[in-house]
Amino acid sequence: MATMSIRLSDSDKTAADNLFKELGITTNSAINMFLKQCIRLQKFPFTPSLNVPNEKLVRAIEESEVILQELREGKRKGYTDSESLFEALDNEI
Repeated sequence: MATMSIRLSDSDKTAADNLFKELGITTNSAINMFLKQCIRLQKFPFTPSLNVPNEKLVRAIEESEVILQELREGKRKGYTDSESLFEALDNEI
């Protein structure tokens, strides 16, 4: 069996180790999974991209996360269909 070494920042290694531990695998296993997928697919198992979300999109994502949290906590009313939404709107008038 071959050995491979890579260079990365201490913070990236810690973050990756923590993520993979939470997923129930080791960083070594995750890297092996990545390499096997590359070999099997004969390409990256994802599309490398320079598309970085702009500030407006980041704010919208953050806002949606707040809304979802408020729904879970009962601080915000949600609707499962348009009928109940329009009924609530009619009752507000």
